[in-house]
This record gives sequence, C-alpha cells and structure tokens, in this order.
Amino acid sequence: MLLIYFAAVLYITVLSREPEGRRYDMEPFRSYSLLLDGNGFYFNQIFYNILMTVPFGMLVPLVSKKIRTLPSITFAGFCFSFAIELTQYITGRGLFEFDDLFNNTIGAVLGYIFFLILSGVMIVYLRGKK
Repeated sequence: MLLIYFAAVLYITVLSREPEGRRYDMEPFRSYSLLLDGNGFYFNQIFYNILMTVPFGMLVPLVSKKIRTLPSITFAGFCFSFAIELTQYITGRGLFEFDDLFNNTIGAVLGYIFFLILSGVMIVYLRGKK
C-alpha cells in the first residue's frame, strides 16, 4: 500500500507535469497571506498539500516500528516533503515552496494522529472481542 502511495505522489507532483524550468518560492506562509487577502485559489493549494501527505502519516508507522513517535513522524514527513520539492526543483516540474514543505509536514502529522486514533479504536475493539 505504501509503495502505491509513493508512486501516486510521484505521479501527481512530478511525472504529470511539464518542465517549466527551476523555480522556487521560499517566502514563509505566502499562500496563507494570499488566501487571507481574498485569493481563494490558495485554499485548494493549502488543503490539497496537507491532504496529500495524510496517508504518509498513517502508513509509515504501520511499516516502521522506528517511526512511531510524533517527533519521528514529523521529521520523516518533512524529509518526504523535502524530497518531493527537491525533485520538482531539479526536474523543473513544479515549484519548490516553503509553504508546501510546511503543509506537507502538517499533513503527515495529521495522518499520524489519525493512525493513533484508529490504533486505539482497534485495541479497544479487540479487547472487547475477548
């Protein structure tokens, strides 16, 4: 499942895009500022960048016992996002953005929180079955 997720993210973020040259935007929270100024386009940008990495935060702890703490999933989510952004920059297929790094990391953390909630629900359910 995790490999399928990685392939889907690679397709969405790099392979489905045409090269446009190496571009970057390192202004922190620029998309939030533009959203607050009334540019609704950035709501989708923020929302989908968060949503895209929620599965990361849910799936990685299932396959790695070493990545099952909040600091470790936060770091892993940041590294995953950094790899995506760096690949976009190197290939010229996308924009390397600070906001994407932030939003993707938040998504991984939210996914981890869902993982913890669902794990707790399963434990309670399984205890009730005994």
